[in-house]
Amino acid sequence: MAQEPGHDINYISIAGALGAIGPADREPVVPLHVIGDMGGGGMLLALGVSAALVHAKATGEGQVVDAAMTDGTALQLSLVHGLLARGRWVDRRGSNIFDGAAPFYRTYRCADGGHVAVGCVEPKFYEAFLRVLDLVDESLLADQYDEAAWAAMSARLEAVFAERSRDEWAAAFEGEGACVTPVLSFAEAFAHPHNAARGTYRSDGRGGFEPGAAPRFSSTPSEPSPPAPLIGADTDEVLAEAGLDAAAVSDLRARGIVA
Repeated sequence: MAQEPGHDINYISIAGALGAIGPADREPVVPLHVIGDMGGGGMLLALGVSAALVHAKATGEGQVVDAAMTDGTALQLSLVHGLLARGRWVDRRGSNIFDGAAPFYRTYRCADGGHVAVGCVEPKFYEAFLRVLDLVDESLLADQYDEAAWAAMSARLEAVFAERSRDEWAAAFEGEGACVTPVLSFAEAFAHPHNAARGTYRSDGRGGFEPGAAPRFSSTPSEPSPPAPLIGADTDEVLAEAGLDAAAVSDLRARGIVA
């Protein structure tokens, strides 16, 4: 299908990822373009180029790096395919531990309309989760992995989380080791203390934010790069390099050909 047009949603659909995202009784949920374009494409290509550079340095030989977004999406599904092979994953969305079916691995709506993310997969984290909710003695929630009870458990927890606001729950769970966090907007994520401490985001110098350098290297730390330029900021320089003089550029601007 190399000559067929497509976008992230198409690549992840034929690789199997899209069909696994969303509730069992609804249409597949369209995720942000991070699975195919970024993780399956950009990250895979960066890894491939890095590996090829190591090979070139060792052998003096270059090579073509073929990084398809469908292949990269499939690689990111390795855990799921491993669980499928062992009979520990049902090939139906909204029916498994990591796709929203488990009451201890999903989001919950709070009293103010905000949400919290719950990811207490391991028993010790689940115990902390119940302790903070004051539900340790509730029999319905006692067996974390009783799949037959998951729907009822989720309904009970939905009612509990609806009693308080997102930030109230976030404060209650902070430092408790229960794997519960607030679901933040982009603006909130920029200011979150953890992200601020790491420099995960930085100011773009124009009132917005952009991601900082990652990953981090101990011996060769990344130099801070200048903020991303505004679209069109380098138009005059590019046209000058192409051989156009100032008068020609002014004429293009006057006619609305460049802006």
